[in-house]
Amino acid sequence: MVIKYSNDFKESIVSLHKVGRSANSLAKEYNVSVSTVSKWVNQADPNNTKVLSANEKALIKENKQLKEELDIFKTSSGAYGEKLIIKGRIPTLKIINDNLQVGHRITKILNVLRIPRSTYYGYIHWKPGKTLLRRNFIKQKVLDAWLKYPMYGYPRLTILLNRQLKIKISQRMVYKQMYALKIRSRMTKRINKPKTHTEYDQRPNLIKGLPDQSNILLTDITYIPVKNTWVYLASMYNPVTRRVISYKVGSHMTKELATDVINQVAVKSVKPSIIHSDMGSQYTSDLFESTLTRFGIKHSYSRKGQPGDNARIESFHSILKREYINFQEFKTIHEAIAGIDSYIRWYNSDRISLVA
Repeated sequence: MVIKYSNDFKESIVSLHKVGRSANSLAKEYNVSVSTVSKWVNQADPNNTKVLSANEKALIKENKQLKEELDIFKTSSGAYGEKLIIKGRIPTLKIINDNLQVGHRITKILNVLRIPRSTYYGYIHWKPGKTLLRRNFIKQKVLDAWLKYPMYGYPRLTILLNRQLKIKISQRMVYKQMYALKIRSRMTKRINKPKTHTEYDQRPNLIKGLPDQSNILLTDITYIPVKNTWVYLASMYNPVTRRVISYKVGSHMTKELATDVINQVAVKSVKPSIIHSDMGSQYTSDLFESTLTRFGIKHSYSRKGQPGDNARIESFHSILKREYINFQEFKTIHEAIAGIDSYIRWYNSDRISLVA
């Protein structure tokens, strides 16, 4: 006669076994065979597949495979086949390697992601060609040059690299590499400065329409921020050579500051026939005018409200600020003097000009 045991009885026997009772002692105490006790213990173990039917084993295997496939799909965000391959070699290899590192087999990974074995082995044995090597070389040189001259955009960087590397590099190539590197010229917008006014009647503009300007110098004063205040830079500029001839930084915008750059020109034995300025009070002062007369230099004036009449030196001051001054935080006038001196020396000797 076959004895049927209730589920509660079976569960109590399994519980006793879990707390340390042996199958032999439980069999003797409860008059159950040792094999029956062992069978109940095995059936209660969810990890023991030996006691499962063939159908149950198949379901467990299928569930395990589905879980593995789902884990692989997660690493590719659900992309597979052409949609994955189109992302490129590096992203695809990363997904495959991530799956390999967690224990998935390469055959399973390729099957799930529908990547041909030939494509995979082509990826891992790939070597860059001459074109890519050249592009990567140029990309690194573009970055190096920009880090040294961050004020340069792609036209000037192209000129610089062609000079340095002695190879032909197009502006388009440099532009594309800067775009890939997410870098650009750091030229900035102008900073607002105090406004000036003149009360004098218009004086003659001697250089307007003058065909030969080789013996003309331009002068102007601009504002330089220093620790919540201003200092002033007076410059003398040659519009033909595009070089700064003389300059002086002062704590006040005075006629003496404006005149000092003329004295520097005289010391350098530079003898212009005309010096052009705006109609500011420093340039219409007796000191400035008498100094010009003493050196035999004529004075030309911009028209009121027409800064374009002195555009070349206005442009220099704008470049100075947008390439250099606006990225500095001068604490003293001495820091400003040293910094401006260094920039002007570079501007005169090394800065690349796009104007022929």
